[in-house]
Amino acid sequence: QLDAQDQTLRLTATDLSHHLTATIPCEVSEPGTIVLPAGPLAHLIHRLPTATFTLTTDAATGQATIRYGRNKAVLNGFGSDTLPQFPAMPSDALTVSLPAGTLSTLHRQLVFACAHDETRPVLQGVSAQITAGRFLLAATDGSRLSYTELPVPDYAGADQSFIIPPKVLIEGARLNTTQAITLTLDSGLIRVATPGLMLTSRLVDGQYPDYQRVIPAEYAHQFRITRADLQKSLERLQLMATKDVSPVHLHLAPGRLTLSLQSSEVGHIEETFDCPTQGQPLDVLFNPRYLLDAMKSLDGEEALIELSGPQSPARIRSVNDAPYFHIALPLRQLA
Repeated sequence: QLDAQDQTLRLTATDLSHHLTATIPCEVSEPGTIVLPAGPLAHLIHRLPTATFTLTTDAATGQATIRYGRNKAVLNGFGSDTLPQFPAMPSDALTVSLPAGTLSTLHRQLVFACAHDETRPVLQGVSAQITAGRFLLAATDGSRLSYTELPVPDYAGADQSFIIPPKVLIEGARLNTTQAITLTLDSGLIRVATPGLMLTSRLVDGQYPDYQRVIPAEYAHQFRITRADLQKSLERLQLMATKDVSPVHLHLAPGRLTLSLQSSEVGHIEETFDCPTQGQPLDVLFNPRYLLDAMKSLDGEEALIELSGPQSPARIRSVNDAPYFHIALPLRQLA
């Protein structure tokens, strides 16, 4: 829906689960409102050869004419009352202010770990809890877990829990803003707002599982390695992987890490790194894609991988001890 008045164009779009509103300055000769098909309108505007254009509506025909230079395009519209209304956000909803760029970071750290199985809609979302001045966020598909937390020192209300649809973080990451982001949550809705742009979505219904129980309390083995080196090594190893999961074998020895992957169809690859280690020698198998995704989600130059044993989850994080970490489950115990 396009609503032009007071030298401002207000654009509203919805897919019934998500509601986006944007306001931009423009020259308004005569106020008016029209509903246009989002796809054709967006693709046309994106491809216009001129920086400016004129849009005129005709109430009699329900059409909008877009003029650019000597050219024009006519789009068939709908009545202004055809756009479904979205529930209003309660005035007493929880509101949190986040620094610019936060949603982009959360998208990189969390969304990849969400489940893609539509039979588990709860795990398709991101768990969000606010408690004691901290905003705790986690995502898991049952085989891996990403976790981070943000400080919210200004919040003094009761503990609350929500499940955020991943699309909120995906779309929020696209916001190119240098200003703070306002996050508003209610029992059924979440809103992300920046100056001139507001995305409102329905929260995911359900109870998120207790993910804390899969996080080991202590670790007997660890190694530290340059993140880029391990990431590139995993990319090379994955070239040998077949369509079915070909596990990467990690052999940890004092001062040394060896990664290997064998495929009966493609071949075999083995790479060794000198790196600081702690604990006894260890052999463990992982899905190489899970480790690679974890490397891509980290900040900093060095990664720290901590393990308890060949069948225990591994914790993957940056050496800088940031609140973000990733938990990956091994595939199976080596024979």
